[in-house]
Amino acid sequence: MQILHRFRSTITNTWFFQAPKPYMRYLLVFVQGDSLVIIPFFFLVLLFGFFSIDFMLVLVGLFVTVRSFGEMLFWMLQQFGPHSYRPYDFGLSKLDNNAIYILYQLLGLSGTVLGAALVILVLYF
Repeated sequence: MQILHRFRSTITNTWFFQAPKPYMRYLLVFVQGDSLVIIPFFFLVLLFGFFSIDFMLVLVGLFVTVRSFGEMLFWMLQQFGPHSYRPYDFGLSKLDNNAIYILYQLLGLSGTVLGAALVILVLYF
C-alpha cells in the first residue's frame, strides 16, 4: 500500500505534462501522463493478441485512428487560440508555432488514415 501511495503522490501536473522518452511517442504517448492509461491499454491489447491477432490489430487500428483524430482536432483548435504553447519542433526552430501546429495536425491526420486503413485491411482480409 505504501508503494501505491508514494506513486500517487509523485503524480503532479508538472510530472503529468512532461515530455515522455522519445521511444514512447511510438505508443502515442505525447505527455508523460498519457502513459497512465496507454501502457496498461497496450498490455491488454497484447493479451488479446494471444487469442486473436486479427482482433488485436483491429484494436490497435481503432486506437490509432481515434487517438490521431483527437490529436488532429486538438492541433486545429490550437491554431485558433493564443500561440503561446510550443511543442517539440523536430529541430525546425525557424518555424513559428502556427507552422508547428500544422505539422502536428498533419501527423494526426496521417495517423488517422493509417489506423483506419489497418482496420479496413484486417477486416477485409
